[in-house]
Amino acid sequence: MNILQKPADFSRTVFEINQNAFKEILGNQKDNIQKYFELNSSFSKKLPEVADVTSFMELQKEYGQSLWTGVKDATTTQTGIIKNAVEETGEALRKVFTAESED
Repeated sequence: MNILQKPADFSRTVFEINQNAFKEILGNQKDNIQKYFELNSSFSKKLPEVADVTSFMELQKEYGQSLWTGVKDATTTQTGIIKNAVEETGEALRKVFTAESED
């Protein structure tokens, strides 16, 4: 393989990995924003049903738990996307340097 071809292939591969990871993260963020608005909408519809402080506190607790679960899920998903991108980049990097010894 041409000495200039390896770095070019590596650069192209890393660019594609980053591009795909960025698209996945943006898609995930879009879904998270949509879920956030739906959550707020559903809880704002329940707000008129509140008759006393205790029911308000229960509604607030339920909202907080739902919000926290959404944040945890979103963070886990994004961590997985980034972890996958790092692993793919590591594989591409190993491929560049192990190919040297095979030539």
